[in-house]
Amino acid sequence: MNPFEDAIHAGLPLEGVEIIDMHAHLGPYYNMHIPASGAGDMVRVMDRCGIRRTVVSANVGWDTDIVLGNDMMLQAAAAHPGRLYGACMVNGNHPELSRDELERCFARPEVLIVKIHPWGTGCRLDDRRMKGIYEFASKRGLFVLVHTWYDGDPFGSQDLFAATARDYPQARWIMGHSGGPCGSRRAVELAAAVPNIFLDTTLSMCPARQIEFFVKEVGPERILFGTDNPFIDPRPQIGRVGLADIPLAAKIDIFGANARRHLAF
Repeated sequence: MNPFEDAIHAGLPLEGVEIIDMHAHLGPYYNMHIPASGAGDMVRVMDRCGIRRTVVSANVGWDTDIVLGNDMMLQAAAAHPGRLYGACMVNGNHPELSRDELERCFARPEVLIVKIHPWGTGCRLDDRRMKGIYEFASKRGLFVLVHTWYDGDPFGSQDLFAATARDYPQARWIMGHSGGPCGSRRAVELAAAVPNIFLDTTLSMCPARQIEFFVKEVGPERILFGTDNPFIDPRPQIGRVGLADIPLAAKIDIFGANARRHLAF
């Protein structure tokens, strides 16, 4: 019996499970209209589908201004304590500024993870200027969420991501989007080989039974729930996990228990 099925089909918030969204965004984006991108809008959608906590990074920090993006993130977390948490954006093209931002943001208890967008910044994961960022994350044992998309990405391919995770085993590495819509097979191969890699469920396009495939190949303990809210409506993402043909305990792990084991919410 699936205790989530009726609520999902009825469009009701899930009960009896803590849902933690580890991969979300915030604010407008130059290349796409996002009709409800503010922090308050996001929390209202969270309430509608039962997401208890969300970790956000501002879209403007991808490729434009990490300081402004982190300011937006900090303001959102302060305005919605206990609901919104922070991912500090960094950019390897600006290593000193990135280290300053890490120190500034992680002085705040609501900031939990580091966010890197190699394609957006145009800085390869193995660029030597990233070393100080990785050392900061390793020293603190932080989660580092990295945008990965297709093997041909010259800045943040899955193989570059895995090599970086191997080089810095004290940090925990989230393969954002699990390599993109066609990257699942390589993603599970790398996660199986590198124990500090975590997959996430954040995809707008995904193969059928992808969640089942992840659980079978990697196990549920290293899969984290993510939605890309507000880029993507989080409700279908909840349905993908809640209706997956996997044990109830695995769904609970993915929805939030895995995140809670590692983070001080």
